[in-house]
Amino acid sequence: MKHKKITAILSQILLLCSLTTLSKACEEKSFWESWYPNGSFKGFGTPTEKLDVAKAQYHLADNYFKGNHLTKDYTRAVSLYQLAADNGVERAHFKLGLMNHYGKGKLKNLTEAYNHYSKAAKNNIPEAQFNLGLMNRYGLGIKKDLNKAFYWFSKSSDRQLAIDVNGCLYSSDGIVEAQFNLGQMNHYGLGTTKDMHAAARWYKKAADNEMKEAQFNLGKLYEKGEGVPYDLEQAIKYYHFASKQNLAEAQQNLAQIYHYGPSYIQDHYKAHQLYIKAAQKDVKEAFFNLGLMAQYGRGATQNYVSAHSYYLKAIDQNIPETYLNLGFLHHYGLGTPVDDKKAFEYFSKASAKGLLQADYHIGIHYRDGRWVMKDNNKANYWFDKVKNSGLIDPELLPENLSIREPDDVQLYVAN
Repeated sequence: MKHKKITAILSQILLLCSLTTLSKACEEKSFWESWYPNGSFKGFGTPTEKLDVAKAQYHLADNYFKGNHLTKDYTRAVSLYQLAADNGVERAHFKLGLMNHYGKGKLKNLTEAYNHYSKAAKNNIPEAQFNLGLMNRYGLGIKKDLNKAFYWFSKSSDRQLAIDVNGCLYSSDGIVEAQFNLGQMNHYGLGTTKDMHAAARWYKKAADNEMKEAQFNLGKLYEKGEGVPYDLEQAIKYYHFASKQNLAEAQQNLAQIYHYGPSYIQDHYKAHQLYIKAAQKDVKEAFFNLGLMAQYGRGATQNYVSAHSYYLKAIDQNIPETYLNLGFLHHYGLGTPVDDKKAFEYFSKASAKGLLQADYHIGIHYRDGRWVMKDNNKANYWFDKVKNSGLIDPELLPENLSIREPDDVQLYVAN
């Protein structure tokens, strides 16, 4: 135990000495001091240091890569990065990884990209470590390995010491995207045991670094009480952060809280405005909810024509209520002329998704002979189906009151 303590102390002393020495070397090695010692250009008869040449190659490669002062030329950049890497600039391996990864200046080669990222990652270059995490997570150029992905995301997520292109030690911040990926992997048990507390912790780190996807996911955890205590105010806070960055899913979820939330939070005008923003990004649920608000006059003037228009834009197999409400509008002639054919077709689609109100209205169509042949047996079949479900009593469904908002209006009150 004493040996371990002595070793740890010596390691810290050596690290501090290394930091001081490298910092001093970095301070003393400016461009002019490197290339014009004693007032004369090093290239004329004065031997240059290998690392100085490598750094010059790296910086020239960067200029070709970015098009700074030179015409952008990826092919020349690749050659120069390779020379710099061969001469000891480890960060050049990261750039070569990128060039191979995305096929810049050469054919795309994910295997080569992985090899270059691996060399850079050994020298604590966090961007390389993060890219190794991505390649292992999604099986890019190598066989998918979630355990390795988790390892590399962990390495690149926190502050660590790294060496820059000048050979100087610097403290690099954790990669925000790595923090978010660790949140996801803990959230869903990918490459590690599922741990919602750890997921929330990593989402929080990424959220504090203004990553909108992390803010959204953290908001969902607060809304559901997973990994953190249930807290609707915190959910609203993080949804709001992500919404301000135009994340459509956050705008949709925040709108739903203002639409259906507890009375002290409800604000139909805010909900309507947020649904509009989400709908502009083609979120189907947002179109559906705008249809509801137009149908019932919530947050906007009641307008069945607008409701009909929004419902048509919301049509999606995952939102069967859209079919149900379009059926209602055509059945009762609200915002559109009565159309028994369309009503029956929409009710049939909603029925196939298990919506009992649609079953009830199919029964009405058979009972009254609306677009279909009048058939009391078929009508009774559909009425009995509704009654036998035990969920809705047909006698409590007067036809003129059948249009209503979803049953989950009190969804948040229950929490």
